[in-house]
Amino acid sequence: MANTWRATAQGTAWASGKSMHDVFNSSSSARYIRVYRAYLFNNGTSAVTGVLTEVRVYRSTAASAGTTVTPVAHNAGNSALDANTTSGFGRTVTDGSLFRQLQYSNDEPAVSGNSMDEWELLVPFAEIWNAGYGDSNIDPIVCRASQNEGFHIKNQGSTAVGSASTEIEFTDAAS
Repeated sequence: MANTWRATAQGTAWASGKSMHDVFNSSSSARYIRVYRAYLFNNGTSAVTGVLTEVRVYRSTAASAGTTVTPVAHNAGNSALDANTTSGFGRTVTDGSLFRQLQYSNDEPAVSGNSMDEWELLVPFAEIWNAGYGDSNIDPIVCRASQNEGFHIKNQGSTAVGSASTEIEFTDAAS
């Protein structure tokens, strides 16, 4: 049976071409990870002159350095995550296949505002990847055992103001 994990990164600063969050399965991992959902929340509270930036969702082929994020098990009784499955932000990530690209506002949200800056705080609008929970015809993004494969959310644009929080929900299993 697969174990479910959630990796979260809060208050990640935007930067040009930055990997905002990733999960990576190195070729030394004996487990398969499957990415089901990813969220990007525009919850920076400092006043900034935000812009529209382009965010991309990629499969990755390498990840190193940066800031480590410790995934949390949905079930505290899960066996430990394979030590060769890692998560982080601001890491040096090699892009693989492009799955999605979207325009994103990194302007700060305002209390009682009603623009896209505030909508990006709501879970339905913050969800930038959903692998079809409830639809057995849709595969999640699979990062195979014994392969260098991962998933990452990248700021493709050049914006470097404000911050965002991210979540990546995934499972790990023997096959």
